Amino acid sequence: MSGPRVLCLPGYTQNAVIFSGRIGALRRALKDSADLVFVDPPHVVDMPTSDASRFDSDAAATPTSDADTPRAWWFAESREDGQYRKFVKFEETLRYLRNILEKEGPFDGIFGFSQGAACGAILTALVEQPSLDPIFAAPSENPDVQWPPAPFKFAVLSAGFYPLDPRANACFNGDTKPKTPTLHVLGRGDTIVGEERSVPLTQAFEGARVEWHDGGHHTPSKASWRRFFQAYFEAFGEGGGGAEAAAALPSPAAGGADTPVEATSGKL
Repeated sequence: MSGPRVLCLPGYTQNAVIFSGRIGALRRALKDSADLVFVDPPHVVDMPTSDASRFDSDAAATPTSDADTPRAWWFAESREDGQYRKFVKFEETLRYLRNILEKEGPFDGIFGFSQGAACGAILTALVEQPSLDPIFAAPSENPDVQWPPAPFKFAVLSAGFYPLDPRANACFNGDTKPKTPTLHVLGRGDTIVGEERSVPLTQAFEGARVEWHDGGHHTPSKASWRRFFQAYFEAFGEGGGGAEAAAALPSPAAGGADTPVEATSGKL
């Protein structure tokens, strides 16, 4: 049985190397279950030395290589009355993601962490309904590319949050909710993305599955969770049973508590 090909989107201040390393135990558990394709966010973050650790990142304030360069999918700016957060450089990100899909696709699923999970949710909605944004609605300039691509078979969104930027928010304001099967993995001790931001994202998708762990702002990787992720990804591989098989999997939370991670609030 061949496993699904999965696009992996790092969190804020992470990059492809850091995200791959942070989920090293999980990645090794999935080596025969899925083909994980890690990509860098397009924008470099200018940050203080102490900023990265709270976002579960090993990036450096003065990076020496691509491997420790902090990156982002966008930069959040709050409106004066606090009603929404504008995503600076969001349009460049949409063009970047479309280019990845055209040149490196197809992908069966998507796996995102934190800001990468929010970005993954947006991308999942746009692949399912390209007409929601002009960048995805436009035909491909490459006659050899089939556009739009098929919707993802699934999306795993770890420590994600509902996007408040008006353009991003529009991806979830259509006549119907996105139907792509989504797995939302949330930490009860997450002080970076609280429930007031994470739970609305779960409600933006039809039939979303939500699994909680007792840790903070990270993807759980203890044995019970590794086995669960392995079975979940395999469900979407060849002959794996698909969404129905994935939905029938028992909760990994029964495997015991995860170790909490200390964190402080930040802007995403």
